[in-house]
Amino acid sequence: MGKYLQDLMYGLQVINRQRTFSDQQRDALKSCGLISELFNLYLPNKTEIGNNIWRFIVDLTLDKNLDGKTEEIGLGQQCYIFYDYNQLLHLNKFEQKKILLELFSKGIQLCCSVHNYPFELFKKIEQKILEDEIIFNDYYKEKKVSPDKKHSAQMKGYLSEDTRQLFVVVFDRSDTIAKSVLIGNFHFRAFDRLKWLDNSTVNVYHINDIQSYKRKKVAEDYFTVDIRTETITYNPVTRESIFDYGVKLLTESREYERALQFIKQAKELGHGKADNILRNLEINPEQRDKIILLQTPRRR
Repeated sequence: MGKYLQDLMYGLQVINRQRTFSDQQRDALKSCGLISELFNLYLPNKTEIGNNIWRFIVDLTLDKNLDGKTEEIGLGQQCYIFYDYNQLLHLNKFEQKKILLELFSKGIQLCCSVHNYPFELFKKIEQKILEDEIIFNDYYKEKKVSPDKKHSAQMKGYLSEDTRQLFVVVFDRSDTIAKSVLIGNFHFRAFDRLKWLDNSTVNVYHINDIQSYKRKKVAEDYFTVDIRTETITYNPVTRESIFDYGVKLLTESREYERALQFIKQAKELGHGKADNILRNLEINPEQRDKIILLQTPRRR
């Protein structure tokens, strides 16, 4: 993993013989996940803590005896912060997140103190997250200018506990927002770049879920946006995305012929499950159950 701090984790400690989280714990856990994700977003790439510590782990606990305890686990520094769920029940969502943010920051400070690392960097990140009201609602990657120089476009993401959205925002020459087009309910960090094809068309490239053999992120699948009509067209390119999109069209829409085109294309590219679907449709053209479609059909 290297000698630099890679990420920060924030979670809840399961107590006694508890097997599942309560509703209050689940709500808190979602907020914890968002807070740690925002911290990781703003964490500099080269933060060297010392002793090859590449992860801070902050766990909330209901055990007062564990409050403030720290321990080194492998290449991670873990600490425990006491937390009483009942204290949050009478607070609104934002106030709850503020408290959880403070507790996370307290845990990070404890981890820093173990290694005599200054806390100022993390304090600035905490202040930034608080100023943004503990969500992400901002532009992502650089702005790109159209070939005729009349417009520019930039990706914008929104991230909260329950919502993930990616937008393409189009600006005019005076840098005033002309249009904001919702691409879909995607995490903004799943998109790598934006590119103008002509003066009215923009491509937004999605990072492959399956990395290339070179172990590098590759962005090949893309969404095409017509800024005049705000029409969005999905263009799967990789074998897996072509197959997944064909199955989605087949099972969730009435675009049967179009779905078959993608599934046949996936088969030509060597996707093993594509042949199962095509053979099952020969047996029953009305079949739309995904589980059945993916099964190997019995030989007749």
